[in-house]
Amino acid sequence: MAYGSSKFIKNGLKRTIACSILIQLILAVLSLHLIMLPAFAGTETGEFCCTCPDYENFEAWLAKKAQLCDNAGHPKEQTSKPANGGSTAIVKKDMTYPNHQLVTSGSSNLNGRIIIDVRAPEEYASGHLSGAMNLYWKETQAKERFDPALTERALRKTGINSSNSILIYGGADDKASYVFWALSYLGFKNLSKLDGGIEGAFKEGLSMDKSMPKIKESNYTSHIVSSLLINESHLGRWLGRSDIQILDAREFIEYGKASLTNASLPLDASLLYLENFKIKNANNLDEILGRHGVEKAKIQIVYGTPQAYSLFYALRLMDYNATILEGSWWKETKWAVNKIR
Repeated sequence: MAYGSSKFIKNGLKRTIACSILIQLILAVLSLHLIMLPAFAGTETGEFCCTCPDYENFEAWLAKKAQLCDNAGHPKEQTSKPANGGSTAIVKKDMTYPNHQLVTSGSSNLNGRIIIDVRAPEEYASGHLSGAMNLYWKETQAKERFDPALTERALRKTGINSSNSILIYGGADDKASYVFWALSYLGFKNLSKLDGGIEGAFKEGLSMDKSMPKIKESNYTSHIVSSLLINESHLGRWLGRSDIQILDAREFIEYGKASLTNASLPLDASLLYLENFKIKNANNLDEILGRHGVEKAKIQIVYGTPQAYSLFYALRLMDYNATILEGSWWKETKWAVNKIR
């Protein structure tokens, strides 16, 4: 009898424990559903939230925001579909780059250009475009920062003058965009970048050359455009202006750790390029820049080097007024915002 009672009690306990586990699982599922609902829908009512960024899927959130929200961050009024069931979407005409002369395809006629290969000397020696001269990008820097005096000397040795029409190319690291910015800062007017770099040129059918062109040293003198570089002593004055936008060119995860003021906008430079830093078409660039809130009426302060140089180039190609904040020294200023607690 005692044995039967004990067995009954044990079975009862097992059923109680099983029911408890089942209830906990149901509550966990319900809690997960409640937590995830706002993330998927944007608000507790299931509506998209124009002012609630989804940082885990930021680009998708931005695209949806551009579709559903106005410039003030309010939901757009929903229009009904045409009676015939057609689409209300407006098809944009194919655009051309506003400053199309800044980009050159491998299929273009390269005659009359001074071609600069910015890769390392050993890469240049292994094969380069016919007639190209080597200006290694590291020869323009001191302590990993751009040095105008060093660059001026390197340009003289390469035989370059400020009146030359210059075509810049590099490898898959897009150091060509850095040299494009550096020469722009030194006052060069007639610059272009070979789209897709050396690999893109070879894919277009251009042949590889290993011969070294004869070089006569020039008497080049720079004419610095100071507005294209923001240094430590100028940052406060720039940030006090009302006509600027601050763009962070790094990957979004880096922006999530720290940024230059709370007003900076994340714009990962890689979004603007295809393989081997071949620039996306003008329609794509226009859509991406618009989605990120970049305004042509303002000056873009671009930081987060080296990615900032690639973003600077794309902005210039699309006729934006961009400038560069070089290096990571901004992290030590009072305007840096540390987002990790």
